[in-house]
Amino acid sequence: MPSTLNIQEILSTVKKLDKEEQLSLLEKIVLLIRKNETAIPPVKLSDISGVGSHLWQHTKIDEYIDMERQW
Repeated sequence: MPSTLNIQEILSTVKKLDKEEQLSLLEKIVLLIRKNETAIPPVKLSDISGVGSHLWQHTKIDEYIDMERQW
């Protein structure tokens, strides 16, 4: 990936910052890296279609609904 700044130029600029600014920059870089690592792709409902269907395999749905309505 081409960059307009190389690492040495970046380090040279960072050295000009005071300690608090350097630490702040470091925290932001760490957060940026962690955010990219922990990004979880969203799950579509269609992807989980049928999950757990084996639990209902031997259940008579009409009887189950009638039983639940008696609460």
